[in-house]
Amino acid sequence: MLHFAKKVAVVAGVMLTVSTASQSQVIYGHENPNLKRATSAMMAGELEVASKYFKRAVRGDLGAQRLIPALNNYCAVEYAIENLENAEKVCSQAIAEDRRYWRAYVNRGNVRTALGRLDEARADYEKAVKLKPNSRIARDALANVQKPNPSLLADANQ
Repeated sequence: MLHFAKKVAVVAGVMLTVSTASQSQVIYGHENPNLKRATSAMMAGELEVASKYFKRAVRGDLGAQRLIPALNNYCAVEYAIENLENAEKVCSQAIAEDRRYWRAYVNRGNVRTALGRLDEARADYEKAVKLKPNSRIARDALANVQKPNPSLLADANQ
């Protein structure tokens, strides 16, 4: 079930990237074959392959317009294949490139939740909501991390 949820998170991230691409500026320049292969593999659910090509792509000269979404997608793929430490590192790199890129905060929050670092995850989700208040994804993620964990409460009462 967790594996399915991670795939859904990756697909949702891709859909966000695709849906907002039409609102972005047109980017002129040479197409990066690694980025193209990574995106295709991610869309096909071939996450290990996508990870390999995203890693290659972000090492190249993508320019900020393509680098930040590429890092974000790379983070989401790493999260989905449970390379959590690298996922956190990649999300943090995306945030360092653009502190206003709310999607990277959501993804890093997901990674930190999976690592059990809920206070840090909450801070990431809060930042995402602050940057993009109308984002249902960011608001839902924040609401989920703020819910009390019933299993922890049950354990405390024993």
